[in-house]
Amino acid sequence: MRRLSLSPARSLLVAAAAALVATPLYAQSAASGPTRITDTMDLFIGLDGSKQPQDLGINANMGARFSGNFGVPIAKSAGLGAQFGLGVNLSDAAVHVLDQIEGTSSRQQTYVTFGVFQRTDRKINWGIAYDLLFEHYYDSFTLGQFRGQAGYKVTPHDEFGAWVAVRTQGDDGVMGTTPVRLDPITQGNGYYERTWSSFARTRLWAGVASGHDNVVWVFPANTRSSPVFVYGADLHMPLNDRFAVTGAANFLTPTATGTVDAYLGVVFYPGHIAMHHAAQDFSPLLSVANNPMFSVNLKR
Repeated sequence: MRRLSLSPARSLLVAAAAALVATPLYAQSAASGPTRITDTMDLFIGLDGSKQPQDLGINANMGARFSGNFGVPIAKSAGLGAQFGLGVNLSDAAVHVLDQIEGTSSRQQTYVTFGVFQRTDRKINWGIAYDLLFEHYYDSFTLGQFRGQAGYKVTPHDEFGAWVAVRTQGDDGVMGTTPVRLDPITQGNGYYERTWSSFARTRLWAGVASGHDNVVWVFPANTRSSPVFVYGADLHMPLNDRFAVTGAANFLTPTATGTVDAYLGVVFYPGHIAMHHAAQDFSPLLSVANNPMFSVNLKR
């Protein structure tokens, strides 16, 4: 089995985060904006479930998710900020097949998201980020994608926009003794978001993905579905000024061979901004990457 050393990449990301926190630009902007990183930080713990083409048509994964995300000002007067986030999924196989064929019964995923975003006085918001996935499964893989979002508030409570994920980096590995290739799946979605009187936010989206292989590992031939319809939703429901219930789900059709991804849990806001998270200029606009916004295809 191929082993991939990730320590240099992780060391670089940790150094970049430390430099971002210590930079004088942050200190200067913070004087008239956030005074601590915890003012724009969120910490998540919950459950994650996933089935994608990379699961070979014979497995799915269920487990725990932990993540943290924070934003810092770059140009306060323009509402321009930077964000950095880290998420970890620790999952076990939800189907008793892969472990019988190859021996794998668990999966570990580490997601890193960093980017820039802006909220303007003209009711416009946008953000672009790079997502990295370090995955240890039936082999070790490093994958990457760009993700972007842009929205416009037609009323104080209603927003329309779009989000996209664009493949940039795939990786080769083996499943047992068979060579395989994993690649992020490019997709684009239009969304509608509603902020309710309780400060809860719900968002629905639909769009198109570039396609995926219809993999069933125990059968030799694989067809391909391309392009495919995508739909999904997310929610953010504050419980008080510190805690909120949040989650997301995304589905690439046909779901029998596409994706069925979802997570749900509780997010903690040290800065007491749970009820007004989306309205804070320098709170991260994009969530830390996870399976619902990082679909992965497999070729063999």
